[in-house]
Amino acid sequence: MNPATDHPSDAASATAAGPLEDWPPRWSPRAVVFDCDGLLVDTESEWLATQARYLAVHDATIDEAERRALTGRSIETVVRALSAHTGQDPLVAADELMEIHREALSDAVGVLPGAVETVRAIASRVPVAIASNSPRDLLDDAIEGLGIADVVTTSVSVDDVAEGKPAPDIYAEAAARLGADPAETLAFEDSETGARAARAAGLTLIAVPSIPGQEPVADRTLASLEDPDLHTWIRTWETTR
Repeated sequence: MNPATDHPSDAASATAAGPLEDWPPRWSPRAVVFDCDGLLVDTESEWLATQARYLAVHDATIDEAERRALTGRSIETVVRALSAHTGQDPLVAADELMEIHREALSDAVGVLPGAVETVRAIASRVPVAIASNSPRDLLDDAIEGLGIADVVTTSVSVDDVAEGKPAPDIYAEAAARLGADPAETLAFEDSETGARAARAAGLTLIAVPSIPGQEPVADRTLASLEDPDLHTWIRTWETTR
């Protein structure tokens, strides 16, 4: 089978020859790092809605190019950008944005298709980390809410590194905590920002975009974590736990 043309569940083919050129691949990772927001839980769309509500209250707008560029960035980066449009002090803007966002997150947040099943299937084979641009408290809440804390070896938040995504720090730290060479580590991401971070850290990347307009550059792009060949492949991995 030609993975670029014959497999109906792929959103796009691999971008270049590499370990994921064949689908399912013959390669087996030694560890896996998952993004969280927009990949495992549907908080990214809620965060975008929070930004839109905040801008509307202050009669401000941003263009589509800037909105796309901010997707997946740290809260600090988003706050600086939006406060420049509203004229608010960034600290005041941060408080207002987080109040709106936390209120929205108090309601049930949707789990994205295949998220829990994929994390658990992979964790039964190799060590797993969660790597997120979210602050530590929001990341811990998401992991607990997903019910995967018992199988996640470690997690890295934006609070744990010098720079958030798209810098490679979060992914490099996650691989190090897993005791894995980045070249032997697989990442899953949904955003262009996160994809740049994972690839800069030297990880092989599968992208699963969930926000319209995001086209992350990856070694393989899938429409969903429910991809049947993904799960067939996972079952072939050598167990390193």
